[in-house]
Amino acid sequence: MSLEVVHSRVILVRHGHYERIGDEGDTVWGLTPLGRRQAVRTGRRLAQILDAAQGKFEGLFSSPWPRALQTAEIAAHELHIDRIKVKPYLHEVLPVVDANRVAEFGVHPGLPFTSPEDRAMTVKQVDKVRDRFFRTPKQTNFAVIFTHGNLIRYLVAHTLRLPYEAWSRFDCSHCGITELRVYQEDFEALITYNDTGHLPPSLITTA
Repeated sequence: MSLEVVHSRVILVRHGHYERIGDEGDTVWGLTPLGRRQAVRTGRRLAQILDAAQGKFEGLFSSPWPRALQTAEIAAHELHIDRIKVKPYLHEVLPVVDANRVAEFGVHPGLPFTSPEDRAMTVKQVDKVRDRFFRTPKQTNFAVIFTHGNLIRYLVAHTLRLPYEAWSRFDCSHCGITELRVYQEDFEALITYNDTGHLPPSLITTA
């Protein structure tokens, strides 16, 4: 008989492909028809994951930005779940590009360098997410979070004990599924990163 190890499963889902219309911005841009198709398939895959999961289900959580919330709503329909917990701190965060660390991490094409103030703001938001979802578990549990690519990559970098500047080394597909686990004694592990096996090649997109 195997001994159960208490843990929290943090399942992170990037939103689907979205429409960037003019300068309307992040609080307006929503999913494209392609993004909606991605979200349906993602919901079906999550249904399989949740059906096999053990422990307490903490719920579906989402960024308030339309592309993430719409993805969550479509997936929730496939999951037959009525409630989505919208959290303002799950919105996208700035890309961190440190001018002093170019030799280590390079510069992602087209991105400006980050000011110390902007980096601090990003770190503060990531810390808020971690304070909520990465606490030492007292019982086995799991949660699904619909959010954005940069935030997912920062959370992965933190779990791997990498500096946040390493984020640009990870690609992140629309509706890719990432799982991090939190164990007792402050141990964390990356279980799955950017899984797109539920999407056919024609539906896999990034950027």
